[in-house]
Amino acid sequence: MIAGAIDIGTNTTLALLAESTNGGLKVIRDQITVNHLGDALRQGPEFSPEVIALNVDLLAGIVRDYRRYGAEDFVLAATAAVRHATNRTEFQEAVKDIVGLPLEVISGRDEAALTYLGAISDREVYPNERVNVMDLGGGSTEIVEGSGYTPGHSFSVDVGSSVLSNQFFVNDPPEEEEVSDMVSSLRGRLLHLVKDLRGKKVPWILVGGTVVTLAMLKAGHRQYDPSRVGGTALNIEDIDRLIAYFMGRPAEELQMMPGMPVGRGRIILAGAILLRELYWALEIEEGIVSERGLRHGLWLSKFGRMATHE
Repeated sequence: MIAGAIDIGTNTTLALLAESTNGGLKVIRDQITVNHLGDALRQGPEFSPEVIALNVDLLAGIVRDYRRYGAEDFVLAATAAVRHATNRTEFQEAVKDIVGLPLEVISGRDEAALTYLGAISDREVYPNERVNVMDLGGGSTEIVEGSGYTPGHSFSVDVGSSVLSNQFFVNDPPEEEEVSDMVSSLRGRLLHLVKDLRGKKVPWILVGGTVVTLAMLKAGHRQYDPSRVGGTALNIEDIDRLIAYFMGRPAEELQMMPGMPVGRGRIILAGAILLRELYWALEIEEGIVSERGLRHGLWLSKFGRMATHE
């Protein structure tokens, strides 16, 4: 069957259209659109009617478009920004009323498990092979230990590129003191959270808009195309080199960099620093970027080999 899976994140809405194939999936379309949900929560704890309307219209357009390409069913899930909004029920009801589909607001733990399934879905792994997945989002970061195609212990922490930018960066470009305060806060928090994973020599798969963007910039791709960066290795030297370039440059200048996705220029510095601090806390030498993630896990859990049917 042909079906769609839509991930409504803090910065972007990611929409996958795929066809089932031997329990897996074959990608037909895969698109990313800025949704401004994280920016909306800078003004207060709830979404304005305008932001809800903008996002409902966005979802309606995606669903309408994908149905033209043969989509028979959909699964929609929202993550950190909608989890934290005090009027998330109003948002869900608007999606149901206008788009005609239910929107599930998933927990951080479920987000982590589904992201793991998506991230490894195009890899050949042995049943007992140890794999760890890290997903850097705009509103939260998920880390999952897994064995083969089975996710294991996971945790979700409410730090992401958008949250950190909003919390610590007042000036544009951020001043050194602002950056230093963010690093100090992260080090105090992350080292305690990841102490049981620290130093384990296990392959790391990296997921999310920050890592895909860093891989694009490392490779020198002039247009944003996540499908071109799957399998790219990012080591600490790569990350430090990009951070050094971002420092002292205003968001507008960063946004003009070839390969920088729309809306990413303002938050890429915070995302890159978060990734570097996770490498430090976990003693990671190198991670491998995957362009797959939550939307692929959602699709497989509902329509693929992991799906359960009554």
